[in-house]
Amino acid sequence: MRLSVVTLFPELFEPFLATSMVGRAATGPMEVELTNLREFGLGKHRSVDDTPYGGGSGMVLRVEPLVAALESIDAKATAAGLPLAHRVLLSPQGKRFGQAKAHEIAKREHVALVCGRYEGFDERVRSFVHEELSLGDFVMTGGEVAAMAVIEATSRLLPGVLGNEESSYAESFSPALDGGLEYPQYTRPAEFRGMTVPEVLASGHHGQIEAWRREQVAARTNLRRPDLAGATERPAPARKIDVALVHHPVLDRDGGVVTTAMTNLDLHDLARSTVSYGGEALWIVHPIEAQRELAKRIQMHWVEGSGKRRIPDRATALERVRIADSLEAVYEALGGRGEIEVWTTAARAKNRAVVRYEEARARLAEPGKRVLVLFGTGWGLAPDLLDSADLRLEPIAGAKGSPYNHLSVRAACAITLDRLAG
Repeated sequence: MRLSVVTLFPELFEPFLATSMVGRAATGPMEVELTNLREFGLGKHRSVDDTPYGGGSGMVLRVEPLVAALESIDAKATAAGLPLAHRVLLSPQGKRFGQAKAHEIAKREHVALVCGRYEGFDERVRSFVHEELSLGDFVMTGGEVAAMAVIEATSRLLPGVLGNEESSYAESFSPALDGGLEYPQYTRPAEFRGMTVPEVLASGHHGQIEAWRREQVAARTNLRRPDLAGATERPAPARKIDVALVHHPVLDRDGGVVTTAMTNLDLHDLARSTVSYGGEALWIVHPIEAQRELAKRIQMHWVEGSGKRRIPDRATALERVRIADSLEAVYEALGGRGEIEVWTTAARAKNRAVVRYEEARARLAEPGKRVLVLFGTGWGLAPDLLDSADLRLEPIAGAKGSPYNHLSVRAACAITLDRLAG
């Protein structure tokens, strides 16, 4: 990524950008461009500020030099084949910068950080930026330290900067800890001045260690940051959720609309995921009668036959399977299309906004219509079916930088339900 910094004091950044992990990032995945605002000043003295209209103490940064500096950054980016910068004004009036925002910035290809000075900016500068960020409810003499904090927090999230990529996974404020504070960490010696390492950490029992760490996250967050305590508890869905596995209309690899065959594994695994995450039912949607009969025989083997005696838990999941010849039949069984919301995880629907899982989870936590989540077989749901959905969830991506992303529908269903209701 490229980070462009607009500042009156570029010399402050030079030692910072050559130090520790930031230095590693600046010579690897992150390119930092320092733009001296003074170079865009007005007149022979390169003036960048003036007295405020209406009177008052101090000086205010003028709009012309700042906009000229930002336009210069974009011109260089265009010449280099890079996207235009996402412009960020560093100001005590901005939204508070946090770990989630650091992750968001790290995913951008080009970001411009604008450092203020004096009494602030001409108000019209705000019309030329995309967002404002603040480190907290205090005022500094300039935005350079704030810019360094953003660079520090962002650069360590870039690939190859940390020695261990998992170091940024389970840490304070991270999604892995549901936004809570990190659990206590220990290293050698095992005992120091009467203080010992908890026995569970030396037990080698990974399940017990994970449970202990989860307990510590909740306890530490409640004690030290009660304002974050709710972050460690995800809201439970208030709405009912059904899952539908659609075999028609779906696409083949060439984009043609086809009907796919039902598989034993899909039926078993999607039913287990549906029930595990509190779903009401798994609907197997297939227009061919022989395939529906096959699904019924599989279900009966585990619900009423010898399968139930061998693995009772499997019967609990398979009891929730419902079989229909079309989605219209599913809608009717659920009270009619107008009584439910249809959601899909497909990525191909064009000209449709994508809803992030955090927002979808918040919607589920509020009372509302029953939700039917559609999963397609083959190469995905047909375009007409995608377009008819009420909501499209963001696609499930593989590892960052991986050219391969072809999950089975069983995996996609489990991941989706975990993000929505886990």
